[in-house]
Amino acid sequence: MRNEHGYTLLEIIATLAVIGLLLLITVPAFATYRRHASVRAAAFETMAMFREVRQRAITTGRQTGVKFTRDGDRWTYARYEDGDGDGVRNDDIRSGIDHRLGPSSPLMPQLLVAKIGLLPYEIHDPDDDVIAPTDEPVAFNRSAICSFSPLGSGTPGSIYIIDETGELFCVRVVGSTGRARFLRYNSGSRRWEPR
Repeated sequence: MRNEHGYTLLEIIATLAVIGLLLLITVPAFATYRRHASVRAAAFETMAMFREVRQRAITTGRQTGVKFTRDGDRWTYARYEDGDGDGVRNDDIRSGIDHRLGPSSPLMPQLLVAKIGLLPYEIHDPDDDVIAPTDEPVAFNRSAICSFSPLGSGTPGSIYIIDETGELFCVRVVGSTGRARFLRYNSGSRRWEPR
């Protein structure tokens, strides 16, 4: 009597079927996790930048701001310090009164699965104001400058991020405290949820 080792064709097919089923279940979940992790990392990096600029304004006793600039789909930002006591302003930046604190940097450069943008239909922002698809996805009051005072307050506004599946996220600066929050738009309930 011989004792043969090996697998039957039926055992191999059953094993491959189980592996295929596990892949079908885990690959979409991993893709969703990867997409959310990428957006979350970019949002937290942006929030850290706001904290750093706010902290500089508090420690130096001078208004400090971040100016965002759009070039097609690409956004950059630069930090500025107030030079004449009236806040960080576009006209003072152009004339050189408010000086730049280092080179411009890309906003959220590592995002491959998302971009700065809005949904293709009208929604309400976290304050319940209407946001049209044609509005700017980076807005602080009516400007692209978020400025922080020596007391820590900031210009209220938002940076909107849309991922490849159409989910909308927001990094929002609360004016009275100058603190940044990260929110996700739930299109089912049409509400903003903290992340």
